[in-house]
Amino acid sequence: MRATIAVDPSRGPGYGIIEIEGVGGISSPAFVLQRASDGKCLSSGGWQESETTVTPNDWNATDSNLRLNVGPEVVDELDSLDAYRINLPGFGACAMSVGKIMYSNISGGQGMAGGYKAPEAPATRPDPEPDPMPVTPPKEIPIPEPDPISVQVEPPLQMASTPETSGNGSGKLIGLIAVLVLLLCAGFALWWFVLREPATPALPATPEQTSSPAASATSPAQGANANPSEKSPLATAREQLRGEALPDVSLAMAKPMRKADAKPEESDAAFLLLEDAAQKGNAEAMLLVGQYYDPTATLPRGSIPVDMTQAKRWYDEALQKGQDKAQAQSSLDKLKEYAKAEETKGNAEARALLQTWK
Repeated sequence: MRATIAVDPSRGPGYGIIEIEGVGGISSPAFVLQRASDGKCLSSGGWQESETTVTPNDWNATDSNLRLNVGPEVVDELDSLDAYRINLPGFGACAMSVGKIMYSNISGGQGMAGGYKAPEAPATRPDPEPDPMPVTPPKEIPIPEPDPISVQVEPPLQMASTPETSGNGSGKLIGLIAVLVLLLCAGFALWWFVLREPATPALPATPEQTSSPAASATSPAQGANANPSEKSPLATAREQLRGEALPDVSLAMAKPMRKADAKPEESDAAFLLLEDAAQKGNAEAMLLVGQYYDPTATLPRGSIPVDMTQAKRWYDEALQKGQDKAQAQSSLDKLKEYAKAEETKGNAEARALLQTWK
């Protein structure tokens, strides 16, 4: 089986479609969704420790594919940076990859899936401008022409300038400038003596201490707390995936964490980086992702569950992409032998895998 979830473009934010390949003849669409980071299962009240089935809003099935329509109770609980496993009772389980989804609290504009568009506001017509009021030109008033004989021309009056009147304006200007200068000086003095923070003198350099047995004995404890703000492997991986996330860079970051003594958080961080690089076409990352699902692999797998179908899928893609054929083929041969042994024990997943093995 292979499962993916993406946004439902016909219903907008908060709704999604789960597509499961390799399932036919199903009569009950209820499923169990498990989160890989902590092993909890989704229920109507959120993520719980106990296993609970979830019923989709609607569903339809063809010969080999199943489509489950889910709403905000499922979509809003997902994180694209986490891993999930979906289980159909009676048909088996597989990993579910999270594509582009849109949460219900996002509204307006074009959604991430390109299928949801906010209604446009109706265009408003501008109010017509009022017609300007007509301007009536003023009436011309006739001015009688003076009698040239009776008109007497008098000389214009001249005001005698005195020293007091000529210097009054310049005196006020000089006084105003003097007041402004005094205010500036007072403000500077207030800042210098009251508001200004005095410069703190540099601390003298501490003399270099010579090493001693006591100092060397305490150095490991100091080194443990030397950089308390250092990011965790998961935080570093998620920061890488939020950026450009070049496949070669993600692969180089993940490979040092694929070791026999890796902590669960390191294994989960490496899986997120490798899965992103594999989905972008990196052949070596495809092989390493297959090892996470392969029950015959010996390296730690963190919270990623064993899945023979997913392991074969990634090994096949790595082989087709040109990865070291000897290594990829050897992994496929070991997985096939393991599946045959499980089939004899009555494992339904192994039997279904061998029936479609090419």
